[in-house]
Amino acid sequence: MKNSQRGSGHLFSLMVIGLIVWGAYVTVYVPYEHRKSMDEFRSNPPAVSPAKMAVIDTYKAKPAPAQLPHGVYSGSVEQDGYPMTISFTFGDDGQITKKAHIKTYDFSASARYRLDGAVMMFSDVKGDAVLFPQPGEPLEVISDSEIHIPGPDKPLVLTRQ
Repeated sequence: MKNSQRGSGHLFSLMVIGLIVWGAYVTVYVPYEHRKSMDEFRSNPPAVSPAKMAVIDTYKAKPAPAQLPHGVYSGSVEQDGYPMTISFTFGDDGQITKKAHIKTYDFSASARYRLDGAVMMFSDVKGDAVLFPQPGEPLEVISDSEIHIPGPDKPLVLTRQ
């Protein structure tokens, strides 16, 4: 009877060691990889689709808005199936700060901007570069209290706060 139980503790020990290794993987390595990929995502300008490039090219041919926005404008939009809130803060000196919140993530960055037609062109980006597309971003000033950021489907509507 004693001989039939020999070695059965080894299997249990291996299972416990495997569980500890899996727990370490899930609690240490997975968050590390996620943080690393998020840092890479944040540090690069967003990819721009051909449809968005067509909109940008159209707005480059338009004249610059006569009235430039000033102050904080915010709005919300759906991004990849999730609601996103975003704000643009326009300063007097050609400075813009963007803040966005999607799911549990907060993004923030500032840059200098100049107009090429009705397209904001960005330089000196500090913070999350993913908020500033490299080819620029079209701008349509509707009134002192509302601006639109045109896109291929519908514009992002931002209202002054």
